[in-house]
Amino acid sequence: MTAKATAGFLCGFLLAPVGNAQPNAPLLFSALNSASYDRSAIAQGSLFVVFGQNIGPAQIVQATAFPLPAQLGGTAIAVEFGSTTLNCPMVYSVAGQAAAILPSNTPPGQATLTLTYNGVQSLYPVSINVVPTAAGVYTLSSSGLGPGVFTALDNSVKTFTATAKPGDIVTAWATGLGPIGSPDNVLPASFPNFAGVEVYVGTQPASVVYAGRSGCCSGVDQIAFEIPAGVTGCYLPVAVRRGGTLSNFVTIAVSGSGAACSDTAPTVPTSIYSRAAAGQAIRTAAIAIGPLPLLRDAGFNQRQYLAETLSKLLHVKVSEQDATTLLRAIEAKNQRAVMRTMVKYASALKALDAAAKAKVQAQLTSSQQGTAAAFGQYGTAGILASAMGSLFPSAGSCIVPQLSSGLPGTSSGSSSKGLDAGASLSLSGQVGSWTLTPTSTGQYQVVFGSTPSGPNVPPGAYTLSGPGGKDVGAFTAALNIGANIVWTNKSAVSTVDRSQPLSITWSGGSNPGFVLLGGYSDSSNHQPSGFLCTVDASKGSFTIPSYILAALQPTGTRGVMFIGPHPLSRQVTIPGVDLAYFADTSSDSKSLTYQ
Repeated sequence: MTAKATAGFLCGFLLAPVGNAQPNAPLLFSALNSASYDRSAIAQGSLFVVFGQNIGPAQIVQATAFPLPAQLGGTAIAVEFGSTTLNCPMVYSVAGQAAAILPSNTPPGQATLTLTYNGVQSLYPVSINVVPTAAGVYTLSSSGLGPGVFTALDNSVKTFTATAKPGDIVTAWATGLGPIGSPDNVLPASFPNFAGVEVYVGTQPASVVYAGRSGCCSGVDQIAFEIPAGVTGCYLPVAVRRGGTLSNFVTIAVSGSGAACSDTAPTVPTSIYSRAAAGQAIRTAAIAIGPLPLLRDAGFNQRQYLAETLSKLLHVKVSEQDATTLLRAIEAKNQRAVMRTMVKYASALKALDAAAKAKVQAQLTSSQQGTAAAFGQYGTAGILASAMGSLFPSAGSCIVPQLSSGLPGTSSGSSSKGLDAGASLSLSGQVGSWTLTPTSTGQYQVVFGSTPSGPNVPPGAYTLSGPGGKDVGAFTAALNIGANIVWTNKSAVSTVDRSQPLSITWSGGSNPGFVLLGGYSDSSNHQPSGFLCTVDASKGSFTIPSYILAALQPTGTRGVMFIGPHPLSRQVTIPGVDLAYFADTSSDSKSLTYQ
């Protein structure tokens, strides 16, 4: 790819709108980093994007020459702080979104953005947090998720088939490294390195060659770095850090030879990812066995189940709202909150015999187990695939999920439909034989009752079979659960120093197989934060890098760490489905403090 072609290719990512809104009065919804789509902060001198309604022309208008204008296609954006207003150099404008550069001389702190379209100012401004640095790395999906935009020295773009290899110098395209001393509406007069820029590939620090403004575009940064030795994988996480602030985590494909990459597990097959990224509909199936709270991602409707089950046991209607309150209390192990919610059902509970009361009490614990299966088709699966690639990186690496993304359309449910896999499904194994019944199209579930009591699913062979329906063929899917994973140094981990690496050891797990190691911190003053690491189960130990732990907020109200079987360890084949997994959601976890 020539330099000219590469510039055009990259501009496609910088200028491509993600979606359009219906015409209406000028209205702003959000302002985000244009690469990461992070809403938490916008850096001085960075390229940002706003979403809204009727904020630009029906057809996209983009700047084609320097200096960048203060008004484009009838759209102008201004940043206001105190009594001062600065015009933002415009990059593009269209009905549902617009992009501009936050002036480098915008003071750090709280500010507001106002937009004017055809002389009419938007009714409500958008508040932003202006910071000196908040890097975002551009991605091939233009979503802030999945494979990042990385180019080689010859300007070719790195992909699954044209991978990087250890020792290669590659360039990440980003925005938000920091402000410059010259005007933002023209190319910088000079291109000095930004000091203190770090890059991590997998879990390894990379040698940074250059980190500064791009020579192609205002507000865009280039970070050239060397791929570290000993790292390979189709979904190796890459993160940029400056001033203690991490960018979004994107991925890069690395192989030993620079040829096509190959991950055996536990990642999304590159063929499926490529199909989804190309806009093809993808049919998926997720089968999971384990504790009820952890089955929700596989489609288990615990709120509906608890409301219906308690209603039958108590012989009175229990609302789903009360079921939601109970679930939160049960998950937090807050027995007082459980009792407060159950007070209104005291008369019904008092009328029951001892056996029936015991059944009610069994529903109010977190130890119940079951099985859930979800079959769905995603018509716009590109962002979903990118999110999957980001959540489950190649083995031996960690990622910090982007919890503050404001990109519209990232909700997988908004673009999916259920698939009929039959009237019911059958499970057999160490927990006996059970029938999964549908709760909605494509959603099946069953609760095991009093045994097993958890937290781990009994080891052994499990089989789920279905007769087939109008969308999915008859199938039999098998899962062999080896020795349960036990966190062996759990007692020694109670307070985590986020500035230091942390070693975790375990025993058990299937071989071959993988473990998912993770944690999260929920603070009343900050956005919840967490991390996920993928490790070969046979390793028995893993050291979580300090830069991963440092991304978590200090514990305010709740801190948790866990380890369990990786949900993508066992891929199964189901007729009529493109990608299916059978997962054991057992885990060994602990509440702790991050400081």
